Amino acid sequence: MKQKIQNIWNDDDRKEILTKGFSFLTIRTVGLFAGYIFTYLITINYGASVFGLVSLCFSLFIFAGILGRLGTDINLVKFYSDENNLGDSGLFLRVLVKSFIAASLLGALLYWGQDLFIITLFDKPQLRPYIIWTALAIPFWTTTMVCAGVLRARRQNRWFAFLNNPGRFTLATIALIILWAWIDSPINAIKAHFFGVVGIALIAFLICISGFKKMTISTSWNSWIFLRESLPMMLSSTILVLLGWLDTFVLGIYQSDANIGIYNVALKISLLTGFGLQAINSILAPKLAKSHAENDSILFRRLIRFSAKINFYSTLVIVVGILVFHRILLSIFGEEFISGAEVLFILCAGQLFNALSGSIGEIMLMTGRQTQYQNIMLITLVLNVILNFTLIPIYGIFGAALSTALSLIFWNIAGALYLKTKLGIESYYNPFH
Repeated sequence: MKQKIQNIWNDDDRKEILTKGFSFLTIRTVGLFAGYIFTYLITINYGASVFGLVSLCFSLFIFAGILGRLGTDINLVKFYSDENNLGDSGLFLRVLVKSFIAASLLGALLYWGQDLFIITLFDKPQLRPYIIWTALAIPFWTTTMVCAGVLRARRQNRWFAFLNNPGRFTLATIALIILWAWIDSPINAIKAHFFGVVGIALIAFLICISGFKKMTISTSWNSWIFLRESLPMMLSSTILVLLGWLDTFVLGIYQSDANIGIYNVALKISLLTGFGLQAINSILAPKLAKSHAENDSILFRRLIRFSAKINFYSTLVIVVGILVFHRILLSIFGEEFISGAEVLFILCAGQLFNALSGSIGEIMLMTGRQTQYQNIMLITLVLNVILNFTLIPIYGIFGAALSTALSLIFWNIAGALYLKTKLGIESYYNPFH
């Protein structure tokens, strides 16, 4: 065992995955705590109903945000992973402006077409005052994620980790406490989220431009061609976001605000299980892109095997902890949330299977298989839509959890089979290797 640990530590790539992955995990843990504090303050003061409305707004916010960045955040990881491109600030600025404009238009469409969601789909007029703050936040979140793509390529892992949900909810929590000093209103929850997103966008932009030696709008690359290459990645990312939020969206059609809130608290707890996978993927993606571009198949496969093993065992430990302490975890947000225990169990099962399957998405995207990945995700989305609209009207939040877990399992099986049969790559954890 000592020799195995020493061998890992002597391998620069595996050592970097562990050390930077641990840093990512630490930051995400702090950020998750901030997210839980944000959720706790809402649920304790206003109950599951208000948190349900906020969750519905988040589903619209995340979906519009992924469309607004046009897949550029992922493509920027590939572009700036090439050291020859690191000094090209012009492409970054041009892409950022285009993404901000696209996201602003989506925010305007959401505001102008809010009756489609408030009245026609959800039949929840109480949602109306929340929409404006959701729409305003969309272009700033797009800015954050575009900058995060550049930082990820530079391997500035701590900043990349912070700029995701940790930074957003840390600043939103602070904003929520400040807003309470003026007025105690349920709308403070979504207002605080807006201010948190604006703050994190400013931080992301300043950190990103500080990494360029010279800022210029000039570039030898055509930003329109870059956008066109990014679109398949946007579609895959959009499908992935839909898979993560479609359950909440459909619950908004069939279920009460309170049930939506209970489901999303269980979902938030289940996402603890994805920490290991996210931590490893944060540093794995640029390494896979680099080793694949250099045709270093030995390093490429070794990285995949190592990350799959770490992913599985780290997730297993977290799942066991959640199952043992589930009642305590749910009751933190209020006694009414304990009824989400079965939902939590099902969601954890799906996440454990996800960890077992390995970093399928990262492998396919970083090796130019974005079209094939997109096709798998599209089929999974169709399955998820069918399951959600079939099971939620009958089984409520239990049906939503089952739909999400089954879709996640199908997606991972399909992706793993493709990599194994077409490329000869085992993305999943195999204890016999």
